[in-house]
Amino acid sequence: MPKPLWGRLAGFGVVGLASLMVFAAAIPMVAVAQNANLSAAPDAKTVPVFTDRYPETEFCADPDLAAPCLVAPVDVPEFDASFVYRFLAYEAQRPFDRFSWQSFVAVTAPDPDRAGRARWETFPTSRDLFAEVAMPNPACRDGLPDGALLLASHVQSSGDMLVDQAGNFILYETRINPVAADYIRKNRLNHEDGRLDFASAGMTVDFPMGRSPETRVIGAAKPTASVITASGAGETPNAPTKALLGDGQLGRVMGAQLLKFAWRILPEEPASDNYFTRPARIALDGDVTLNGKPTCLDVTVGLVGMHLVERVTSGNGDRWIWSSFEHTGTAPLAANARRPNSIITDTPFADGCLAPDPSTLEAPTDGFVFYGGHTKPGKPANQSIQTDLRWADNAPYARNISGDPINPPDIVRCWRLFSGTAEANFVWQNKLAGTVWQNYMLLGTQWIGNPGGAPFGVGEVPRFLSNLALESFIQHQSDASCLGCHATATTDAGQDANFTFLLDPVR
Repeated sequence: MPKPLWGRLAGFGVVGLASLMVFAAAIPMVAVAQNANLSAAPDAKTVPVFTDRYPETEFCADPDLAAPCLVAPVDVPEFDASFVYRFLAYEAQRPFDRFSWQSFVAVTAPDPDRAGRARWETFPTSRDLFAEVAMPNPACRDGLPDGALLLASHVQSSGDMLVDQAGNFILYETRINPVAADYIRKNRLNHEDGRLDFASAGMTVDFPMGRSPETRVIGAAKPTASVITASGAGETPNAPTKALLGDGQLGRVMGAQLLKFAWRILPEEPASDNYFTRPARIALDGDVTLNGKPTCLDVTVGLVGMHLVERVTSGNGDRWIWSSFEHTGTAPLAANARRPNSIITDTPFADGCLAPDPSTLEAPTDGFVFYGGHTKPGKPANQSIQTDLRWADNAPYARNISGDPINPPDIVRCWRLFSGTAEANFVWQNKLAGTVWQNYMLLGTQWIGNPGGAPFGVGEVPRFLSNLALESFIQHQSDASCLGCHATATTDAGQDANFTFLLDPVR
């Protein structure tokens, strides 16, 4: 049986079981912006304090382990497609937020079977899978230190670049778990001609779905009772791969999982240790550098944002479950931030997302990664950078073409957290006290809960979800929805891509 996570986090600042906070303990100051304007319990001495206490079985996909652990959840068996949800509701959302937190911990915690590396670090990147996604300056691979990331992208999916308040670009990478990667390779979807042949043969892109003995089969009146075993590795091109979940986990099959990371460059001597960090090398071609020469930059990066997307069998899980996490110190709420159920409008932010009055903030403006208080209160924030930018060979790395540092944009959060998600964050952060993960929060878990149609998009719940480290400048848009956006994904052969843009690599 796998051991609980607490014995496995020595490299992440765990201070021992004696130092773990109980649920009602005060949350770290770095997290105060996440639950702004929520009410405290009457006898609370800190804001916010939630009174609900989760059972110990909440924290691991293996109910026998009463602590955060490496066992990854593979399904949300409570997900029933026969129910229609158009708005967030506490009891309906809770299993999804539990699934998100369990998945996040399982994929990011150090794994002794992988020499202490996190599970995701062994996943291939999009550049590893697709030859069309070329690595800038391939010489940067030479002599790459063991355990270091090789990063090369600083452009968001919208085409914008995000620069933090230190004047440095935010960097991005995509990882694909072995289940999804095997499916792509077996079906030759990692090659342009393979994708064309796949489409010409009339085949459907259909990534494997996670299943467990408790899986609720689509259309069934109640959960299945039989144990579901994994198919053999070579039986069929989309055979599911058995999850490496430890002893006693037979019958649990991991589905396809896609991850996208946002990293910030940290100073050589960081002021705090509240980030999950990794050594990294940045590979740059001459067309993006200030001096016009290819270069490799060795830096330390800290995680600021992450999408974690997984396909499951129960309910509408075949249309994926989307989890999004951020560091708690990224940005404040917009002055006109909306609650996640406030969606009956064609223009949720007709005037944009407005900068708050600095005097109303619970943290000083110099405490945020993406907000510096330069925008006048009540004026639109989240303005994309219009000037031509280049990489310098020393910090601050983002420069204009004259070589001068730029004024970073002020980024604010347009959508408030759902109160049930904020509660889940409070409980999980305290459960993870003593590790860097207490400084991260779930923004929301998005799933398909209804048939869609105006104003309910493609049926996603919550209707809007975006990550300000990954979609900084489009949060206010009427299509600022992870699942809503990805429902339009096609391969470069023109067929439906099953909610991922990976199969159009040069998009």
